[in-house]
Amino acid sequence: MVPLILLGCGYTLTRLAREEARKGRRVLAVTRDEQRREELSREGVQLLSLEEAVASSKEAHVVISIPPDAGLDASLAESLERTGPSCLVYLSSTGVYGGARGHVDEDTPVDPTSANGRGRIEAEARYRRLGGIALRIAGIYGPGRGLHERLRAGTLRIPESGGGRISRVHVDDLVQAIQVVLEKGELGGWYCVADDRPATQAETSAWLCARMGLPPPPAVPLASLHESLRGDRAVSNARLKALGWRPRYPDFVAGFSALLDAGT
Repeated sequence: MVPLILLGCGYTLTRLAREEARKGRRVLAVTRDEQRREELSREGVQLLSLEEAVASSKEAHVVISIPPDAGLDASLAESLERTGPSCLVYLSSTGVYGGARGHVDEDTPVDPTSANGRGRIEAEARYRRLGGIALRIAGIYGPGRGLHERLRAGTLRIPESGGGRISRVHVDDLVQAIQVVLEKGELGGWYCVADDRPATQAETSAWLCARMGLPPPPAVPLASLHESLRGDRAVSNARLKALGWRPRYPDFVAGFSALLDAGT
C-alpha cells in the first residue's frame, strides 16, 4: 500500500487520516492546528512540514485541501511536478459553478467571475495538468458541523422565501469518495460530490427543529445571506457513482438522524 500524504489536514482529511492509519497505512500529514496535530499523532500519523511532505511524495498518493487564499497552489504544483506522486487529488468546491442554477454536473460551465470560485478554478487547472483529480464538493456536514449545530447555537438564519435547493454531503461519505477516487478515478478528471437529494434551507431546518424540539430560526432577506446560500442547485453525483461510490447517507434525513442519534 503506497503512502498517503495529506496537505492541509482539517475537518475532512483528519477523518481520512484516522481511518487509513487504523488500516495500517503509512499516513503523513501537514496541519498547523495544534489540537489536530495531537489527535493525528495519537493515531500514528506522521506530522511533517509542507516542504518535508512534498519532498516525500514520489509515487505516493497525495490529497490537497489547502484553500486558494493561502497562495500556495502555484509553488505546490511546481514542486509536485518534480517529485511525481502516483495519484493526486485536489479538494475543490461546487462554488466553481458560481450562479449556475438547476441541474449541475461535471459538464456544467464553471464561472470564473465568481470571487469564491475563481481561485478554485485556477487551482484545479494547475493540478489537473499534472494528472490530478479535482473533487467538486457540496456543503459538508457531520459531527460538530452543520445546520443542527447552528440551530443549537441560535445562529441559523433562513431566507424569507424558503430559499433554493442546496446540495450537501456527509463528511463520512466524502471520505469514502476520496478513497474511491484515489483508487479508481480518471487522472486529470473531475467529479462532483453530493448526496442524492438536494433540499432547501427551509425544508432542512423545519425537519431539524421538529426532531430537536427547537423553535424555527428567524427568516431574513435572501440577499443578506452568504452567496453559497442564495442559489438553487441540484448537484449530480452520477459520475462518482459510476466508480462504485454510494453515499451511506443519501439525504439530509439519513445524515442528520445518524448525527442526532449519536449525540454529535
